[in-house]
Amino acid sequence: MVADEEKRNEEKRPVFAEERKRQILEIIHKNKKIVVPELCTCFGVSASTIRNDLRDLKDANLITRTHGGAISNSKVSLEPLPEDKQSHMYLQKAAIARQAADLVDNGDVIALCTGTSVMELARSLLGKKKLTVVVNDIRIAGFLEQESDFTLLMLGGIIRRGFHYVNIHGTPLPNINIDKAFFSCNGLNAAMGATVPDFNLAADTAELLSLASDVILLCDSSKIGTVTFAQIAPLEKIDVVIVDSNTDPRDIQDLRICDNCQVIVAPALPV
Repeated sequence: MVADEEKRNEEKRPVFAEERKRQILEIIHKNKKIVVPELCTCFGVSASTIRNDLRDLKDANLITRTHGGAISNSKVSLEPLPEDKQSHMYLQKAAIARQAADLVDNGDVIALCTGTSVMELARSLLGKKKLTVVVNDIRIAGFLEQESDFTLLMLGGIIRRGFHYVNIHGTPLPNINIDKAFFSCNGLNAAMGATVPDFNLAADTAELLSLASDVILLCDSSKIGTVTFAQIAPLEKIDVVIVDSNTDPRDIQDLRICDNCQVIVAPALPV
């Protein structure tokens, strides 16, 4: 009888496993703690399904398991708003952006994915000539439209309110070839690669990166060693990681374990 009821509940409100885990993570961070029966009621799935989800989230260091439930993991947070990230590690981001700009040649077709570090890169590109820039961030697009003569291709989709970028999930990408794609992340480590808190953002970014010959990650030192919810790309799919000079040498050594990924340390800018 109990098994039949659980089965009916699961059929009543189907949610894909990854989406359910993302929602569970949001609930835990909002409420600070949760118990298994509450999640069963929320999603209409069995206790064993919820326990499996919590186990996966714990294994990814996203939550701390407790007897009968879970609590928020202080190492992982929901995605901060761009305004909150803008001034954080600003000099480091600017140094990384300047280093990244050196990798861009006149005439390149590049993609600039959403992010405050990539916004700094956009500012560092104004001396380049004849660039074609693919963007999904409305602030980056607006800045380059006003300040440059670059050819801009704005990707279509639904704007994610408060985050200033277009969610392209479900929208076919144009049939284009990109020389270099630049992106940022919320967490980076050798085991999980580049991660962000939002599953859809991770999927969108990964899809855009797949069109590029070279994939380049801009990552300040505050994000290294952190794991957030959804993986954008493992290290072996990233050609270059640019970090700032405050990065722990041991972290740099860990990242260099992957032979396919070059790690560049950006020199510090004068204060």
